[in-house]
Amino acid sequence: MSLINQSVIDIIAGDAFYAGITRSGAQHIIQISEGLVERIEGLWVDASRDESFATGIGVPLSSEPEQMAYNSLVWLFLHEFQHIELNHFDLLGDFQISETPNTPAFGIARRADRQLGPMLKLPAEMRAETPQCLELQADHDAADLLLEAYSTEGWEGLRCKITAISGMMMLIERADAKYNEASLTHPKAATRIFQLLGHVTEMPLIRAQVKAKQAGAKAVDPDDIPSADEIQAFGRAVTLPCFFDAVNLARVVEADTIRSDLGDPADFFQDIATAKLATPDQLSQLKTSGAREWAKLVLINDRLKPFQAGQYEATR
Repeated sequence: MSLINQSVIDIIAGDAFYAGITRSGAQHIIQISEGLVERIEGLWVDASRDESFATGIGVPLSSEPEQMAYNSLVWLFLHEFQHIELNHFDLLGDFQISETPNTPAFGIARRADRQLGPMLKLPAEMRAETPQCLELQADHDAADLLLEAYSTEGWEGLRCKITAISGMMMLIERADAKYNEASLTHPKAATRIFQLLGHVTEMPLIRAQVKAKQAGAKAVDPDDIPSADEIQAFGRAVTLPCFFDAVNLARVVEADTIRSDLGDPADFFQDIATAKLATPDQLSQLKTSGAREWAKLVLINDRLKPFQAGQYEATR
């Protein structure tokens, strides 16, 4: 039975900004508040009316607000599903969101006063950032599902999906910021967008990389890689506009800190190139705030994998 078939979606009345997931036996319950839905719908209405956002960098974003809101919400649902698929419940144990009694385990804005369960077995220096690492894991896999495999068709629709994800990430940061606590469990929106656009830059290469790995080859076959012209065209039509979509969107939601964390576009994309090629000790060269937080978390994430693998084996 698929994960979706085992899941129930529960819409919570009220204007609170909330989403989360919990489980009861084999069933998983995703809760989304009416306030969250209204806020994401309002974001895309505001963005569509903003001339700078709509025109981008000369490549207009033409999707309707309803479609953008739909994409944002689909990514959010997929993100919540990935917390189950990746066994995050089993690693972290049960806990509640302190703002609301009896709330599910993973929430959009929550404090870290939870029962940590097996996470207590992690080295002390890893515990504080582990929930942020798990959020990045769920981000990555949810984006991979929503964006699907690379194709030369549908680049405009792909850009709309990527920007819709960025918008959801920004609203999450805004909700988290209201509590002004160092113990909040989500990375910065700029960190999440850095990982997202890093994945996007790799999309034309993923099929060749997977093929090489399955064949046990040490390097990808150059014949499996799209031409340089195609990769550059993809960057002009999708990757670069998505960065400026995020910059303009930060202005629309009045999030100057997110705009600052994204940094200069030249630095942002140089950081992506550095992150792809750098050894761990070279990651100190990263310039933008989001990239630096990503680098810190990815090193912890590498150390976390054996614990997650052990937890997965224990639940089989």
